[in-house]
Amino acid sequence: MKIAIAGSGALGSGFGAKLFQHGYDVSLIDGWEPQVTSIQQEGLHIDINGSMYHFDIPMYPFSQIPQSEVYDIVFLFPKSMQLKHVLEDIQPHLHNQTIIVCTMNGLKHERLIRNYVEEFRIVRGVTTWTAGIDKPGHTHLMGSGPVEIGSLVPEGKDNVKVVVDILNKAELNGVESDNLHQSIWKKICVNGTANALCSILECNLATLNDSSYAKNLIYQLTQEIVHVATTDDVYLNVDEVFEYLINLNEKVGPHYPSMYQDLIKDHRKTEIDYINGAVAQLGKENNIPAPVNAFVTNLIHSKENQLNAQ
Repeated sequence: MKIAIAGSGALGSGFGAKLFQHGYDVSLIDGWEPQVTSIQQEGLHIDINGSMYHFDIPMYPFSQIPQSEVYDIVFLFPKSMQLKHVLEDIQPHLHNQTIIVCTMNGLKHERLIRNYVEEFRIVRGVTTWTAGIDKPGHTHLMGSGPVEIGSLVPEGKDNVKVVVDILNKAELNGVESDNLHQSIWKKICVNGTANALCSILECNLATLNDSSYAKNLIYQLTQEIVHVATTDDVYLNVDEVFEYLINLNEKVGPHYPSMYQDLIKDHRKTEIDYINGAVAQLGKENNIPAPVNAFVTNLIHSKENQLNAQ
């Protein structure tokens, strides 16, 4: 079974490393030249929950995937704004039963993916693993899961079982979910608060919890996200989600979320339009105001301009 990690930055390379470590035939694919070159020349150096590993995993840039490479499973980990280009580059390397696993941040990616493969071949996932890039070719992965996996249509349930089995054999803690939409929206609450606010305030998750003003912003953002989630027939309790977010920040502690790493550390553009921006847009389409999410989106874009993010 050949597996591709399409988007092998922080989290993608972490999942690829775990799969490779447990005997799977894995290829890493990415578009960030420093990451690609470093792994091609020196292999992947990765800290997994405090233990250091070095893996010589095949790595290709999207534009140079060998023609002979055909994948049975593709895990999608690109930035949301890169998804269309990634799907176009990877499509020649799919067969008519290839399973596409989307564990990306953001909302409604399946609307785009279904233009490239049938809906039953799309498996949606949500993960609580965290990861980071220390420098090109050197990453870290933290957590113990779970990775919740679900299908978009009943015909896809067998593919879900295949993916869950692979994740469990790689000790990534795959779990079949009957309520995936709720988990996706809960993850939007995580990313829409931690990612955005840590990037604006230039702090880690533990420091974010130290400010009563920041906690108030977390609550306001969560309130709006929970309200907009009702358009997807998802009903979350604001206070319960808020408590979960505060506890999660405390648990993860000194970690800097991926948006902070992209914007503040590497001066790269963010996924804000697919997280807080998507919440604000979906709210607008359904006459549900989400002004704090819209304001946070504009702040991040202002910071991108300020830092000349590419």
